Amino acid sequence: MNPVFSKRSNETVWYRDKRLERRILKVLAILVFTTLLMLHVKPEEEEKTSVHDFMDQTVLFLQDSVRYLRPVKMDISPDDSVWSLEYEYPKGKVFREDLYRFGLFCGDHLKACSARLDSQKTRIALTIRDQKGNPEGRIILRPAIDTVKGRICLIIDDFGYAYGATEKGFLNLRAPVTFSVIPGHTHSKNLGRLAQRRGHPVMIHMPMEPLEYHGGEEAYMIMDGMDRHEVEYRILKAIAELPMAIGMNNHMGSRVTGSSGMIHKIADVLEKTALFFLDSYTVNKTVVPGVMRAHNIRVYQRDIFIDHENTENNIRRQIGKMARIAEKKGVVVAIGHDRPLTLKILAEMIPKLEKEGFYFISPGEL
Repeated sequence: MNPVFSKRSNETVWYRDKRLERRILKVLAILVFTTLLMLHVKPEEEEKTSVHDFMDQTVLFLQDSVRYLRPVKMDISPDDSVWSLEYEYPKGKVFREDLYRFGLFCGDHLKACSARLDSQKTRIALTIRDQKGNPEGRIILRPAIDTVKGRICLIIDDFGYAYGATEKGFLNLRAPVTFSVIPGHTHSKNLGRLAQRRGHPVMIHMPMEPLEYHGGEEAYMIMDGMDRHEVEYRILKAIAELPMAIGMNNHMGSRVTGSSGMIHKIADVLEKTALFFLDSYTVNKTVVPGVMRAHNIRVYQRDIFIDHENTENNIRRQIGKMARIAEKKGVVVAIGHDRPLTLKILAEMIPKLEKEGFYFISPGEL
């Protein structure tokens, strides 16, 4: 309160200066309005994020718990509000219990799941709805083709260095091609997450010393003669960076994969994980299969490189050879690399191979 003196008398008249109070009330009103606006907008943002999270968790649930399903396609709408997954199941398969378990899984995440059969009762459409009843995801299950010529496990090595048109092209391949990511590079984590979100299996492309080492990958490279604690530290660091990985294969490594002592050290670490090991088979004298089996670790071996020579004629010839091996043996493990020419030819030939009856599978299905 401030005093005001009247000229007519000697009395002091007191009055209240309300200007400061009005400013405070105005600021409080703005704060209340802003808070209400944020509360109104924030649930929509959280809901959009939860849609993505639930889609990722659905892919992992089906991958881990319903292993006979073969991923065919994954789509996300432009507004990121409705996603779509498509899987094939073996013809004649009865999976009532698995659908029941998936319904419980949805309920645990406060989602509703409804199923609808087509007229021939073969194609199943699952619709995922949020708490308000709005559709946020769809899963299509359809029977696989009758004749399977062979199964192809195709792994593309050397992801992590870049994220450009080539990597985006590989991510958009509809077949479940596996990405093997080298840890420690600028785009390694992001590519691992994106690959998982698009339904592509991910592996760790673990750097190992070759016969002729000229430097590079020092932070993760497993060198011949390295003690067990350092081997364990580097492998666990790679797993922490790429937790979505289901297995590991060697990047280079011709010296290490020929050393029984070094492979025992690597196997000691992998025993504590759920990862399998795929031998890239960079040297004929590899000891990987025998040592890994001695440690009860799932182990597989490459059959063919499809782009060891980076020319169009060679890649097409090797892909043809890959298909012949799959037809003869029933399954083939092939490795390619993160290269534009490899992407171009695979994008053309994968649909043709699928029409001919070849299945592309995850290493987890070997």
